[in-house]
Amino acid sequence: MKLSLAILLVALITGAFGLNAIASNVPYNGTFSITILLGEYHYLPLYVVGESRLSFDFQETQSRLVSFYFLTEQQYDSYKSTGITAGLYSITNVASWTYATPIPAAGNYYLILAHGTGFDQTSEQVTLKIKLDGTNSLYLGLEGITLVAIVALPVYYFLRKRENGRKVPLFLKDNPNYGFGKDEDDARILTITRELCRDLRLKFDPRTLYYIVWVKFGGIRAAPSDQCLLGEKGARRGWVHLPAVLRGKLSPSEWKPLIASSLICSFDPRFRRRYRFRVLVIPLTALAIFVADIILYRLFYGEFSVASSATERFLLLQFPILLFPTGFLVVFAVRKWNMSLRTNFLKADEIAASLLGKEQLLQTLTKIDSMSLSDIEQRKKDKSTVWTASGSLPWPNITQRIQRVQNLH
Repeated sequence: MKLSLAILLVALITGAFGLNAIASNVPYNGTFSITILLGEYHYLPLYVVGESRLSFDFQETQSRLVSFYFLTEQQYDSYKSTGITAGLYSITNVASWTYATPIPAAGNYYLILAHGTGFDQTSEQVTLKIKLDGTNSLYLGLEGITLVAIVALPVYYFLRKRENGRKVPLFLKDNPNYGFGKDEDDARILTITRELCRDLRLKFDPRTLYYIVWVKFGGIRAAPSDQCLLGEKGARRGWVHLPAVLRGKLSPSEWKPLIASSLICSFDPRFRRRYRFRVLVIPLTALAIFVADIILYRLFYGEFSVASSATERFLLLQFPILLFPTGFLVVFAVRKWNMSLRTNFLKADEIAASLLGKEQLLQTLTKIDSMSLSDIEQRKKDKSTVWTASGSLPWPNITQRIQRVQNLH
Protein backbone atom coordinates (compact mmCIF):
# COMPACT_ATOMS: atom_id res chain seq x y z
CA MET A 1 0.00 0.00 0.00
CA LYS A 2 1.22 3.46 -0.88
CA LEU A 3 2.16 5.78 1.96
CA SER A 4 -0.47 8.36 1.00
CA LEU A 5 -3.28 5.78 1.01
CA ALA A 6 -2.10 4.42 4.37
CA ILE A 7 -2.19 7.94 5.83
CA LEU A 8 -5.67 8.52 4.36
CA LEU A 9 -6.88 5.28 5.94
CA VAL A 10 -5.49 6.36 9.31
CA ALA A 11 -7.17 9.77 8.94
CA LEU A 12 -10.55 8.24 8.08
CA ILE A 13 -10.47 5.72 10.93
CA THR A 14 -9.23 8.12 13.61
CA GLY A 15 -11.55 10.85 12.35
CA ALA A 16 -14.58 8.56 12.48
CA PHE A 17 -13.82 7.41 16.03
CA GLY A 18 -12.95 10.92 17.18
CA LEU A 19 -16.04 12.60 15.73
CA ASN A 20 -18.26 9.87 17.12
CA ALA A 21 -16.71 10.35 20.56
CA ILE A 22 -17.22 14.12 20.36
CA ALA A 23 -20.85 13.67 19.29
CA SER A 24 -21.45 11.13 22.04
CA ASN A 25 -19.81 13.25 24.72
CA VAL A 26 -21.55 16.55 24.00
CA PRO A 27 -23.35 17.88 27.13
CA TYR A 28 -27.12 17.75 27.02
CA ASN A 29 -29.27 20.66 28.21
CA GLY A 30 -33.01 20.40 28.70
CA THR A 31 -35.71 22.56 30.23
CA PHE A 32 -39.05 21.14 31.32
CA SER A 33 -42.25 22.77 32.55
CA ILE A 34 -43.88 20.28 34.91
CA THR A 35 -47.27 20.28 36.59
CA ILE A 36 -47.61 18.20 39.77
CA LEU A 37 -51.30 17.31 39.95
CA LEU A 38 -53.32 17.13 43.17
CA GLY A 39 -52.32 14.16 45.30
CA GLU A 40 -49.85 12.85 42.72
CA TYR A 41 -46.18 13.05 41.85
CA HIS A 42 -44.39 13.56 38.52
CA TYR A 43 -41.54 11.40 37.28
CA LEU A 44 -39.08 11.97 34.47
CA PRO A 45 -37.27 8.86 33.17
CA LEU A 46 -33.67 9.19 31.98
CA TYR A 47 -31.67 6.67 30.04
CA VAL A 48 -27.95 7.39 30.43
CA VAL A 49 -25.56 5.65 28.05
CA GLY A 50 -22.26 6.23 29.86
CA GLU A 51 -20.55 7.70 32.87
CA SER A 52 -21.80 11.28 33.28
CA ARG A 53 -22.48 14.14 35.64
CA LEU A 54 -26.05 15.34 36.18
CA SER A 55 -26.69 18.97 37.08
CA PHE A 56 -30.18 20.29 37.74
CA ASP A 57 -32.06 23.17 39.20
CA PHE A 58 -35.77 23.59 39.73
CA GLN A 59 -38.12 26.26 40.95
CA GLU A 60 -41.77 26.21 41.89
CA THR A 61 -43.29 29.16 40.06
CA GLN A 62 -45.31 30.37 43.10
CA SER A 63 -42.64 29.50 45.70
CA ARG A 64 -44.61 26.56 47.08
CA LEU A 65 -42.76 23.64 48.63
CA VAL A 66 -41.85 20.56 46.60
CA SER A 67 -39.67 17.50 47.12
CA PHE A 68 -37.11 16.12 44.67
CA TYR A 69 -35.68 12.57 44.42
CA PHE A 70 -33.08 11.06 42.08
CA LEU A 71 -33.51 7.26 41.91
CA THR A 72 -32.22 4.23 40.07
CA GLU A 73 -34.72 1.98 38.31
CA GLN A 74 -34.83 -0.46 41.23
CA GLN A 75 -35.29 2.37 43.73
CA TYR A 76 -38.10 3.81 41.63
CA ASP A 77 -39.89 0.44 41.58
CA SER A 78 -39.63 0.40 45.36
CA TYR A 79 -40.89 3.98 45.57
CA LYS A 80 -43.96 3.13 43.49
CA SER A 81 -44.91 0.16 45.64
CA THR A 82 -43.90 1.30 49.15
CA GLY A 83 -43.40 5.06 48.97
CA ILE A 84 -39.87 4.69 50.34
CA THR A 85 -37.73 7.49 48.95
CA ALA A 86 -34.23 6.18 49.64
CA GLY A 87 -32.22 6.95 46.52
CA LEU A 88 -29.09 8.51 45.09
CA TYR A 89 -30.16 11.99 46.14
CA SER A 90 -33.16 13.72 47.67
CA ILE A 91 -34.19 17.13 48.97
CA THR A 92 -37.58 17.83 50.55
CA ASN A 93 -39.78 20.84 51.22
CA VAL A 94 -37.98 23.49 49.16
CA ALA A 95 -39.32 25.98 46.62
CA SER A 96 -36.14 25.91 44.53
CA TRP A 97 -32.85 24.03 44.49
CA THR A 98 -29.64 23.56 42.51
CA TYR A 99 -27.44 20.48 42.67
CA ALA A 100 -24.98 18.33 40.70
CA THR A 101 -24.20 14.66 41.16
CA PRO A 102 -22.07 12.11 39.28
CA ILE A 103 -23.68 9.17 37.50
CA PRO A 104 -21.27 6.25 37.79
CA ALA A 105 -22.73 3.89 35.20
CA ALA A 106 -25.14 3.54 32.30
CA GLY A 107 -28.72 2.65 33.05
CA ASN A 108 -32.25 3.88 33.71
CA TYR A 109 -32.69 6.67 36.24
CA TYR A 110 -35.71 8.65 37.44
CA LEU A 111 -36.19 12.23 38.58
CA ILE A 112 -39.19 12.51 40.93
CA LEU A 113 -40.97 15.75 41.80
CA ALA A 114 -43.55 15.43 44.59
CA HIS A 115 -45.64 17.81 46.69
CA GLY A 116 -44.04 19.37 49.73
CA THR A 117 -45.59 19.06 53.17
CA GLY A 118 -49.04 20.66 53.28
CA PHE A 119 -49.39 21.00 49.49
CA ASP A 120 -50.77 17.56 48.58
CA GLN A 121 -54.11 19.03 47.55
CA THR A 122 -52.59 21.83 45.50
CA SER A 123 -51.54 21.76 41.87
CA GLU A 124 -47.92 22.97 41.63
CA GLN A 125 -46.04 24.24 38.58
CA VAL A 126 -42.29 23.57 38.47
CA THR A 127 -39.62 24.61 35.99
CA LEU A 128 -36.85 21.99 35.82
CA LYS A 129 -33.50 22.51 34.03
CA ILE A 130 -31.22 19.56 33.43
CA LYS A 131 -27.66 19.37 32.16
CA LEU A 132 -25.93 16.07 31.50
CA ASP A 133 -22.17 16.50 31.11
CA GLY A 134 -20.29 13.76 29.25
CA THR A 135 -17.34 12.79 31.42
CA ASN A 136 -16.73 9.32 30.02
CA SER A 137 -12.96 8.90 30.15
CA LEU A 138 -12.99 6.57 27.12
CA TYR A 139 -14.80 9.20 25.05
CA LEU A 140 -12.43 11.90 26.25
CA GLY A 141 -9.49 9.81 25.10
CA LEU A 142 -11.07 9.10 21.72
CA GLU A 143 -11.78 12.79 21.21
CA GLY A 144 -8.03 13.40 21.33
CA ILE A 145 -7.34 11.17 18.32
CA THR A 146 -9.36 13.58 16.17
CA LEU A 147 -6.17 15.66 16.10
CA VAL A 148 -4.46 12.76 14.34
CA ALA A 149 -7.03 12.96 11.54
CA ILE A 150 -6.69 16.75 11.34
CA VAL A 151 -2.93 16.42 10.84
CA ALA A 152 -3.11 13.34 8.59
CA LEU A 153 -5.50 14.80 5.99
CA PRO A 154 -3.23 17.67 4.82
CA VAL A 155 -0.26 15.29 4.90
CA TYR A 156 -2.21 12.92 2.63
CA TYR A 157 -3.11 15.80 0.30
CA PHE A 158 0.48 16.93 -0.20
CA LEU A 159 1.82 13.38 -0.56
CA ARG A 160 -0.88 12.56 -3.10
CA LYS A 161 -0.17 15.76 -5.00
CA ARG A 162 3.52 14.90 -5.14
CA GLU A 163 2.79 11.33 -6.31
CA ASN A 164 0.46 12.62 -9.03
CA GLY A 165 3.06 15.16 -10.08
CA ARG A 166 5.48 12.31 -10.70
CA LYS A 167 2.90 10.39 -12.73
CA VAL A 168 2.00 13.19 -15.13
CA PRO A 169 5.31 13.23 -17.11
CA LEU A 170 5.09 9.44 -17.53
CA PHE A 171 1.54 9.63 -18.90
CA LEU A 172 2.42 12.46 -21.23
CA LYS A 173 5.49 10.61 -22.49
CA ASP A 174 3.30 7.66 -23.44
CA ASN A 175 0.73 9.98 -25.04
CA PRO A 176 2.59 12.63 -27.06
CA ASN A 177 -0.50 13.76 -28.97
CA TYR A 178 -1.89 15.95 -26.22
CA GLY A 179 -2.18 19.72 -26.55
CA PHE A 180 -4.06 22.42 -28.45
CA GLY A 181 -5.54 21.57 -31.82
CA LYS A 182 -3.68 23.73 -34.35
CA ASP A 183 -3.85 22.09 -37.78
CA GLU A 184 -6.51 22.32 -40.49
CA ASP A 185 -8.41 19.24 -39.34
CA ASP A 186 -8.70 20.70 -35.84
CA ALA A 187 -10.04 23.96 -37.22
CA ARG A 188 -12.53 21.96 -39.26
CA ILE A 189 -13.62 20.03 -36.16
CA LEU A 190 -14.28 23.31 -34.34
CA THR A 191 -16.28 24.57 -37.31
CA ILE A 192 -18.32 21.35 -37.33
CA THR A 193 -19.00 21.77 -33.61
CA ARG A 194 -20.27 25.33 -34.15
CA GLU A 195 -22.46 24.18 -37.03
CA LEU A 196 -23.92 21.43 -34.86
CA CYS A 197 -24.69 23.95 -32.12
CA ARG A 198 -26.48 26.12 -34.67
CA ASP A 199 -28.43 23.22 -36.19
CA LEU A 200 -29.40 21.86 -32.77
CA ARG A 201 -30.18 25.36 -31.49
CA LEU A 202 -27.90 24.95 -28.50
CA LYS A 203 -26.56 27.93 -26.56
CA PHE A 204 -22.93 26.93 -26.71
CA ASP A 205 -20.09 28.67 -28.54
CA PRO A 206 -16.93 26.49 -28.72
CA ARG A 207 -13.74 28.55 -29.04
CA THR A 208 -10.96 26.09 -28.19
CA LEU A 209 -10.13 22.51 -29.08
CA TYR A 210 -7.75 20.58 -26.90
CA TYR A 211 -6.56 16.98 -27.01
CA ILE A 212 -6.22 15.60 -23.53
CA VAL A 213 -4.97 12.42 -21.89
CA TRP A 214 -7.49 10.67 -19.64
CA VAL A 215 -5.40 10.31 -16.49
CA LYS A 216 -6.63 8.05 -13.72
CA PHE A 217 -5.99 9.76 -10.38
CA GLY A 218 -7.67 8.86 -7.13
CA GLY A 219 -9.56 5.91 -8.65
CA ILE A 220 -11.56 8.04 -11.13
CA ARG A 221 -10.91 8.32 -14.84
CA ALA A 222 -12.21 11.51 -16.44
CA ALA A 223 -13.88 9.73 -19.37
CA PRO A 224 -13.35 6.70 -21.64
CA SER A 225 -11.61 7.30 -24.96
CA ASP A 226 -14.81 7.07 -27.03
CA GLN A 227 -16.22 10.21 -25.38
CA CYS A 228 -15.81 13.94 -25.94
CA LEU A 229 -15.96 16.44 -23.10
CA LEU A 230 -17.54 19.84 -23.57
CA GLY A 231 -17.52 22.70 -21.14
CA GLU A 232 -18.26 26.37 -20.72
CA LYS A 233 -16.01 29.23 -19.75
CA GLY A 234 -17.64 32.61 -19.45
CA ALA A 235 -20.85 33.58 -21.24
CA ARG A 236 -21.51 30.40 -23.23
CA ARG A 237 -17.96 30.37 -24.56
CA GLY A 238 -16.64 26.88 -24.36
CA TRP A 239 -14.00 24.33 -25.06
CA VAL A 240 -13.97 20.93 -26.74
CA HIS A 241 -11.79 18.24 -25.19
CA LEU A 242 -11.04 15.20 -27.33
CA PRO A 243 -9.03 12.09 -26.37
CA ALA A 244 -5.41 12.47 -27.46
CA VAL A 245 -5.19 8.75 -28.17
CA LEU A 246 -7.50 9.30 -31.18
CA ARG A 247 -5.71 12.36 -32.55
CA GLY A 248 -5.07 11.90 -36.25
CA LYS A 249 -6.95 8.58 -36.32
CA LEU A 250 -10.40 10.02 -37.01
CA SER A 251 -11.30 12.44 -39.75
CA PRO A 252 -13.41 15.55 -38.96
CA SER A 253 -16.47 13.84 -40.45
CA GLU A 254 -15.93 10.85 -38.15
CA TRP A 255 -15.63 13.12 -35.12
CA LYS A 256 -18.95 14.78 -36.01
CA PRO A 257 -21.40 12.13 -34.63
CA LEU A 258 -19.38 11.76 -31.41
CA ILE A 259 -19.39 15.52 -30.84
CA ALA A 260 -23.10 15.70 -31.71
CA SER A 261 -23.96 13.10 -29.09
CA SER A 262 -21.91 14.91 -26.44
CA LEU A 263 -23.50 18.26 -27.35
CA ILE A 264 -27.00 16.82 -27.04
CA CYS A 265 -26.26 15.17 -23.69
CA SER A 266 -24.55 18.26 -22.28
CA PHE A 267 -26.62 21.16 -23.58
CA ASP A 268 -29.99 19.93 -24.85
CA PRO A 269 -32.62 21.55 -22.56
CA ARG A 270 -34.38 18.21 -22.03
CA PHE A 271 -31.26 16.62 -20.62
CA ARG A 272 -30.28 19.69 -18.59
CA ARG A 273 -33.68 19.65 -16.85
CA ARG A 274 -33.17 16.01 -15.95
CA TYR A 275 -29.72 16.76 -14.56
CA ARG A 276 -31.02 19.58 -12.40
CA PHE A 277 -33.80 17.40 -11.02
CA ARG A 278 -31.58 14.42 -10.29
CA VAL A 279 -28.71 16.50 -8.95
CA LEU A 280 -31.05 18.10 -6.43
CA VAL A 281 -33.54 15.37 -5.57
CA ILE A 282 -31.62 12.10 -5.37
CA PRO A 283 -28.50 13.13 -3.40
CA LEU A 284 -30.32 15.66 -1.21
CA THR A 285 -33.01 13.13 -0.31
CA ALA A 286 -30.40 10.62 0.81
CA LEU A 287 -28.52 13.36 2.68
CA ALA A 288 -31.70 14.60 4.38
CA ILE A 289 -32.58 11.10 5.59
CA PHE A 290 -29.04 10.56 6.84
CA VAL A 291 -29.03 13.87 8.72
CA ALA A 292 -32.47 13.08 10.15
CA ASP A 293 -31.12 9.78 11.43
CA ILE A 294 -28.24 11.56 13.16
CA ILE A 295 -30.56 14.13 14.74
CA LEU A 296 -33.02 11.51 15.94
CA TYR A 297 -30.16 9.38 17.21
CA ARG A 298 -28.88 12.28 19.28
CA LEU A 299 -32.35 13.10 20.57
CA PHE A 300 -33.46 9.60 21.43
CA TYR A 301 -30.32 7.53 21.85
CA GLY A 302 -27.74 10.02 22.98
CA GLU A 303 -26.42 10.41 26.49
CA PHE A 304 -29.84 11.67 27.50
CA SER A 305 -33.19 10.35 26.37
CA VAL A 306 -36.71 10.39 27.75
CA ALA A 307 -38.81 7.24 27.54
CA SER A 308 -42.14 6.58 29.18
CA SER A 309 -42.09 2.80 29.19
CA ALA A 310 -39.80 -0.20 29.02
CA THR A 311 -41.11 -0.98 25.53
CA GLU A 312 -40.24 2.51 24.33
CA ARG A 313 -36.78 2.26 25.81
CA PHE A 314 -36.28 -1.04 23.99
CA LEU A 315 -37.31 0.58 20.70
CA LEU A 316 -34.90 3.43 21.31
CA LEU A 317 -32.06 0.97 21.77
CA GLN A 318 -32.81 -0.44 18.32
CA PHE A 319 -32.75 2.98 16.68
CA PRO A 320 -29.10 2.85 15.47
CA ILE A 321 -30.10 -0.05 13.21
CA LEU A 322 -31.76 2.60 11.02
CA LEU A 323 -28.28 3.80 10.06
CA PHE A 324 -27.76 0.63 8.02
CA PRO A 325 -30.73 1.10 5.67
CA THR A 326 -29.73 4.75 5.39
CA GLY A 327 -26.28 3.74 4.19
CA PHE A 328 -27.92 1.34 1.76
CA LEU A 329 -30.15 4.16 0.52
CA VAL A 330 -27.12 6.37 -0.14
CA VAL A 331 -25.41 3.60 -2.15
CA PHE A 332 -28.66 2.92 -4.01
CA ALA A 333 -29.07 6.62 -4.81
CA VAL A 334 -25.52 6.81 -6.20
CA ARG A 335 -26.09 3.70 -8.32
CA LYS A 336 -29.44 5.07 -9.53
CA TRP A 337 -27.71 8.31 -10.45
CA ASN A 338 -25.03 6.41 -12.39
CA MET A 339 -27.57 4.34 -14.27
CA SER A 340 -29.73 7.35 -15.13
CA LEU A 341 -26.70 9.16 -16.53
CA ARG A 342 -25.82 6.09 -18.57
CA THR A 343 -29.34 6.06 -19.99
CA ASN A 344 -28.97 9.72 -20.95
CA PHE A 345 -25.75 9.06 -22.84
CA LEU A 346 -27.37 6.25 -24.82
CA LYS A 347 -30.43 8.38 -25.52
CA ALA A 348 -28.14 11.14 -26.83
CA ASP A 349 -26.59 8.60 -29.20
CA GLU A 350 -30.06 7.76 -30.52
CA ILE A 351 -30.87 11.42 -31.18
CA ALA A 352 -27.50 12.02 -32.86
CA ALA A 353 -28.01 8.93 -35.05
CA SER A 354 -31.49 10.09 -36.07
CA LEU A 355 -30.15 13.52 -37.03
CA LEU A 356 -26.90 12.57 -38.78
CA GLY A 357 -27.63 9.04 -39.88
CA LYS A 358 -27.35 5.74 -38.11
CA GLU A 359 -24.53 4.45 -40.33
CA GLN A 360 -22.30 7.46 -39.71
CA LEU A 361 -22.30 7.00 -35.93
CA LEU A 362 -21.94 3.23 -36.25
CA GLN A 363 -18.95 3.64 -38.56
CA THR A 364 -17.16 5.88 -36.04
CA LEU A 365 -17.91 3.69 -33.02
CA THR A 366 -16.90 0.51 -34.87
CA LYS A 367 -13.63 2.07 -35.99
CA ILE A 368 -12.77 3.11 -32.40
CA ASP A 369 -13.71 -0.36 -31.15
CA SER A 370 -11.35 -1.96 -33.69
CA MET A 371 -8.39 -0.03 -32.22
CA SER A 372 -8.55 -2.13 -29.00
CA LEU A 373 -7.72 0.82 -26.75
CA SER A 374 -6.92 -0.35 -23.22
CA ASP A 375 -9.47 1.74 -21.30
CA ILE A 376 -12.27 0.91 -23.76
CA GLU A 377 -11.50 -2.79 -23.51
CA GLN A 378 -11.57 -2.53 -19.71
CA ARG A 379 -14.95 -0.80 -19.86
CA LYS A 380 -16.36 -3.83 -21.69
CA LYS A 381 -15.48 -6.01 -18.70
CA ASP A 382 -16.92 -3.69 -16.04
CA LYS A 383 -20.25 -4.52 -14.48
CA SER A 384 -23.00 -1.96 -13.99
CA THR A 385 -22.10 -1.12 -10.41
CA VAL A 386 -21.58 2.12 -8.52
CA TRP A 387 -17.81 2.01 -8.88
CA THR A 388 -16.09 0.19 -11.72
CA ALA A 389 -12.73 -1.51 -11.95
CA SER A 390 -11.46 1.08 -14.41
CA GLY A 391 -12.69 3.89 -12.19
CA SER A 392 -14.73 5.47 -14.99
CA LEU A 393 -17.74 7.59 -14.33
CA PRO A 394 -21.05 6.21 -15.67
CA TRP A 395 -20.50 6.35 -19.40
CA PRO A 396 -21.80 3.27 -21.26
CA ASN A 397 -19.17 1.03 -22.80
CA ILE A 398 -18.70 1.08 -26.54
CA THR A 399 -20.45 -2.26 -27.03
CA GLN A 400 -23.60 -0.88 -25.41
CA ARG A 401 -23.39 2.19 -27.63
CA ILE A 402 -23.03 0.14 -30.82
CA GLN A 403 -25.87 -2.21 -29.89
CA ARG A 404 -28.18 0.68 -29.01
CA VAL A 405 -27.59 2.37 -32.37
CA GLN A 406 -27.89 -0.92 -34.30
CA ASN A 407 -31.32 -1.52 -32.71
CA LEU A 408 -32.67 1.76 -34.05
CA HIS A 409 -35.27 1.42 -36.79
